[in-house]
Amino acid sequence: MRRVSKRRSRSSCKRHPTSGQPSANAVGLLPICDQNVGGQVGHGTRMVACPGGATAVDFPKVRGTKSPFRSQLLAAWERTSPAVLSLLPGLYVEGLSTRAVERVFQPLMEGAGLSRSSVSRANEEIKAGFDLWRKRSLAGEEVIYLFLDGYYQGVRFGTREKEAILVAHGIREDGSRVLLGVYLGGRESTESWKEVLHDLVGRGLRQPLLLISDGNPGLIRAVKDIWPMVPRRRCVQHRLRNILARVPVKSQEAVRRALNRIFYADSLEEAVRATGEFVGKYGREYASAAEVLLTDLEDCLTFFRFPRKQWKRLRTSNGLERELLEVRRRTRVVGRFPDEGAALSLVWAVMEERQARWRGIAMGVEQLRQVREAAQELETNPITVGLDGTPVA
Repeated sequence: MRRVSKRRSRSSCKRHPTSGQPSANAVGLLPICDQNVGGQVGHGTRMVACPGGATAVDFPKVRGTKSPFRSQLLAAWERTSPAVLSLLPGLYVEGLSTRAVERVFQPLMEGAGLSRSSVSRANEEIKAGFDLWRKRSLAGEEVIYLFLDGYYQGVRFGTREKEAILVAHGIREDGSRVLLGVYLGGRESTESWKEVLHDLVGRGLRQPLLLISDGNPGLIRAVKDIWPMVPRRRCVQHRLRNILARVPVKSQEAVRRALNRIFYADSLEEAVRATGEFVGKYGREYASAAEVLLTDLEDCLTFFRFPRKQWKRLRTSNGLERELLEVRRRTRVVGRFPDEGAALSLVWAVMEERQARWRGIAMGVEQLRQVREAAQELETNPITVGLDGTPVA
């Protein structure tokens, strides 16, 4: 009598213990067998980094099938879930370095494979977002106040030189704030700032009603060349620091009070009158301080022509400078960037993330009318102050 082998053919399908149907694997929910050709010969286990920690995922090993097993949930060799990868750019923007992110997650991952390269690849999402953002049209942005400022950042590996990061943001007609551009300027030269302004104009930004900046000579020359008729407002805080730097420490408090009577006056006329008093009192003793005060003083007093409720926000560039300080804090952990794209994209991401918290300016119909009238008046009747601190007719 012939003996019938009890061994099952490797080509047969495994059946579900109750239904008799082919079973499904845990990872891809695909049949283990392929039309009775080949089948499962075991399973492997892969540790995958998930939001709740490292998770062991079983996947079938197959032999003799027409095509290799492909999971519908995980790509080949994938050891980090998309949900975890989506968190990494946000942590990077919050100021955690690549090494710090790896160090934070590693105890939870238990060997699941959250490597430094995984973190770096996830951050490519930031670069891709920045590349799209920097090319967007500005034709629909009704910007009335344009703020320009920059700071120096170590950008490239292998060098100790710092390069200028130039930032443009504005106040719209409805009073909300908007980030317009982030650029690498080398130095804050005239040509660097011209490239910034040309890019803004090229993307459709219309001429603003007022431009707010510090006293950087390259920036001022660039603005005069591109937008010669746009009124400028110089930052009062920068001017105060420059003046006090030329006064002995023992006299700085008295000089500061005299300067505050100029820049925190109740009207333009009172500010000009206080300027004359300052020059009369300190012009001989602190001649260099008085000279700094009078240099382009008209640009420092421009805000007096605009609605009183906006004076506090227009006196200085503190709003933008606070954002740049936060950018410095968060990028400090990086040190040197591998390239300029990485530096600019992180600066953009930090400022974009904080943009939701930015306070705008209260701007109603009446205030907008006053802003337009002020800009027109500055064009036809500019502020002029003489060398003795008195108004010039």
